[in-house]
Amino acid sequence: MRPEAAYLRLAQNNWRGCLDDSLAWVRSSWHGDWVGLPHLLARCAEFLGLQASRMRPTSQVLLDAALEVANRVEQDAACAAVEPAYHNRLHFADSLTAITVQTAIESAQWGIDEPDWKAAMLLLAVAHDYQHPGKVNTYASELERLTVEALKPLLHRQHVPPQWIERIETLVLRTDFALVPENHQRVQGLPFSWCTDWATVLLNEADTLASSSERFGPALGLALAAEWQAIGFPASAVVATAQGRRGFLEHIRFSSCSANVLGAPQWVQRQLDELARV
Repeated sequence: MRPEAAYLRLAQNNWRGCLDDSLAWVRSSWHGDWVGLPHLLARCAEFLGLQASRMRPTSQVLLDAALEVANRVEQDAACAAVEPAYHNRLHFADSLTAITVQTAIESAQWGIDEPDWKAAMLLLAVAHDYQHPGKVNTYASELERLTVEALKPLLHRQHVPPQWIERIETLVLRTDFALVPENHQRVQGLPFSWCTDWATVLLNEADTLASSSERFGPALGLALAAEWQAIGFPASAVVATAQGRRGFLEHIRFSSCSANVLGAPQWVQRQLDELARV
């Protein structure tokens, strides 16, 4: 396994390199000696400056809830016969890593340091697909509603404030891939601020940054095809093909400053241009 120093190492303000090296390190751990989501969560919190000695009460509660979710995801995986091929702990780790980098960029670019929102984004990254069964929605936000219902007792047990439980529910429900264009429309022309609409966009983007990338996307497409094949979903035959890849890349959106700093729109367009020549 590569040295852990490669994870969330920012050198010379090279955010793209920081993200790519971190995602590569996660895969090295995944295929070797898995470090675990709780450990990654601690590294992400440290990177965002969420030290216990300086935390607000709400920030600490949100981070405690994130840790409980991370532990439960690991426990569920240990008890399961097999994890979903795509919606597994690697996907949680990808989303957690991406949202950490994006949150750091947004905080730096806009000069807005909101510890509660930072902690909330880490919680959402490890919770947005909590108990995902490896199936697909048959109606809007079907699986996301199951996630919300599974999360609520945990959030109450951790004494997450009602306002934040409501925000978390809204954000999880809006991670339905079919809602992505609508979510981006909500922030069109608006400056970034820490609010539900912009947090939704960041979460949607973090959910797909690895899958949309040239380096990691093709393998994740194959993983999604395997997950769908296991449930007999017809799109499993197409999703990892050039046609499926083009459809996915044409559907995703990037509106945030952090996505542009990372170069996500450009790497998506490069792939679309290449696929157009096939």
